[in-house]
Amino acid sequence: MLRILSFALVISFAAHAPAKAAQELGIESQDVLALKSLQLLDQRLHATGYRLVAANAAFCTETVPNTGILLHDINQYGDQQTARFALGFSTPIAINAVASDSPAAIAELEAGDGVTAIDGMPLEDIPIDAEKLADQKSEYRRIAAIKARLVSAGTDGRTELMIERGGIRQAVNLAPARTCPSAFQIRVSKKREASADGKLVSISSTLAEYVLSDDELAAIAAHELAHNLLKHRDRLNAQKVNRGFFGQFGKSAGRIKAAEIEADRLSVWLMANAGYDPQAAIRFWTRYGKQYGKGIFSASTHYRWKKRVKLFEEEIAKMQQIEAVDGKYAPPLLVASKPE
Repeated sequence: MLRILSFALVISFAAHAPAKAAQELGIESQDVLALKSLQLLDQRLHATGYRLVAANAAFCTETVPNTGILLHDINQYGDQQTARFALGFSTPIAINAVASDSPAAIAELEAGDGVTAIDGMPLEDIPIDAEKLADQKSEYRRIAAIKARLVSAGTDGRTELMIERGGIRQAVNLAPARTCPSAFQIRVSKKREASADGKLVSISSTLAEYVLSDDELAAIAAHELAHNLLKHRDRLNAQKVNRGFFGQFGKSAGRIKAAEIEADRLSVWLMANAGYDPQAAIRFWTRYGKQYGKGIFSASTHYRWKKRVKLFEEEIAKMQQIEAVDGKYAPPLLVASKPE
């Protein structure tokens, strides 16, 4: 799979970013390929995440407007010249990915389109609340403020974006879909890891490159999304769970493990509703467990891989015993937490 992706990237580079042109600008071709590879991972995870939150919206306790756009900021990149060359920035804020079947896809927006205004407000006029964004690195605060504005702008059922493509600006009206709340990101890291902070699902680039299919990527994303939907971080914080070294022992370890079990159980329901094969969770963890054994996902706070596989099998069997409504299965853990 990775060889196929690498080959596709080389073809793309040869067609759209000739090595000679890069050399003339003093840009290393391997740096261009690295950025394009990262963008491909961003696009895959964004598409997967959107499918998961859109398909399960009816079962979430709250929903948010979602255009299906993933934005990025030229300031995120240390080498801005290479980023412009590789990723096609036409304006400082641009579209990095568009999820299939999303409002943005229906409006025929594309990666590389520049964004200059939201509902008539120029992006440079959007205020940046440094206190509210204190946990963000300085180079990510502007894009965080813009993303928040994009969400709030869609609460009345419509959003107008000023798009720049090929030097031409055009207003595009979108009708955001209502989806479960959660964003998704690839985090560049040599570690194989994934996490959820209540609002954001992060998957390391190394772990994302390890998967063999979009279904396996969905298995990882759905597990982390389940943590967010079940508000595990808030619950564990309220229980004053220790997430450091001592979190591997005693009550803290037990409470973290209980949350991990819930996330595993819910994940396959989220996958099935989004049209992903829940058996991919079994395939992924079987392969991962056999290769890495007591890896990062086999701490005292997690089941060993064989127990996780058995748990997935149990949940899939439960799904097979009930009748889907409009192709969807009501996840017991979400239904139980949703007020009537």
